[in-house]
Amino acid sequence: MGDLLWRYPLPIPGQNLSVGAVRNCPAVDEQGRVYLAIGNRLVALVPERDQARVLWEYATGGTIPGSPAIGNDGNIRVHSRDGLLYCLTRAGEPAWTPAEVGQPLGWASPVVDPDGNTWVCDYHGGLLKVDPRGVRPRAPFFRSHQKFDSTPVIRDQRLYVGAEDGFVYCIALDAARGRNTWDHLAGRGQTEWYINSSPALVGDVLYVAGRDEFLYAFDLDGRLLWRLRLRGQMLASPIVDARGNVYVGLSLIRRGEKDLGKLVQVDGTTHRVRWECPGDGSVESTPVLGGDGVVYFGDNTGHVSAVDSDGRRLWRTDLKAPVRSAGTIAAPGRLLFGSDDGYLCCLCCSSESRAAGGWPK
Repeated sequence: MGDLLWRYPLPIPGQNLSVGAVRNCPAVDEQGRVYLAIGNRLVALVPERDQARVLWEYATGGTIPGSPAIGNDGNIRVHSRDGLLYCLTRAGEPAWTPAEVGQPLGWASPVVDPDGNTWVCDYHGGLLKVDPRGVRPRAPFFRSHQKFDSTPVIRDQRLYVGAEDGFVYCIALDAARGRNTWDHLAGRGQTEWYINSSPALVGDVLYVAGRDEFLYAFDLDGRLLWRLRLRGQMLASPIVDARGNVYVGLSLIRRGEKDLGKLVQVDGTTHRVRWECPGDGSVESTPVLGGDGVVYFGDNTGHVSAVDSDGRRLWRTDLKAPVRSAGTIAAPGRLLFGSDDGYLCCLCCSSESRAAGGWPK
């Protein structure tokens, strides 16, 4: 396990890629097709044993920093640095004229609700709405003084997103204009610093990894259930298994010293660290949990590790470049991570699929 099966694009001896690091996460549809944003292109791939078969490519007018989002209509949305939101069909054809939404933020990717509306975090603060036909109202759906530089989560007409003022916002989506339903003056959704990670939502609990070295759990009214101090910044997003155990990567960066990092599991009952698995460097990669209980994560030295449910490392593979992307299980035994040298890498793994229940990726 852990063997490198292929890289996309196919490496050419003597030539270096110039598309930039692959730090976003590919999207996978129910048929196993992989949609990767790389450079200024959205690429549809079919992962095979020894290669990635390209179905189509679509070039946008700028690089695409965030992850693609697939709606219930099967169409794929990406937010490009040309200031446009693109929507493509599974055949790689434009579903509508690209919508003007401004520059993308560094950490935020678009999300699609069950009705086909696309939600984009506004570069100038607040939230933009693009309807299923690609129409964007002139005014923002929700205005804020602080940026939502975090990928949101949507459930039951509520959008949960972290902001640079240290608060989590819960924005109601069921009216013509949004409203924050959590009372920040009463301390609802409050952390101690800004938030770039994406929340995890399991049952009636919202898990948030703050930049203040605390892992938070809030109820759906924004009340703090518990928080845990973890030594190291959480630059990645948390995932949660079906038993409520939380997994998150940590980065310990000190001037003049070697960067350190680790993956920790926080017990869902005691809310204390149950185990930790050290990385070879900082861990900025969001892990992915397989159906067999194995969790996979990357680190900034270029290693991808597989860890069992008791925190024992099963294998480690060196991809030779930092791995900051989130992991994805695209098909039985096929694990995907992006690398900073511009490749999507496919590794052999034991998991047939991602875990059922919880928030596995």
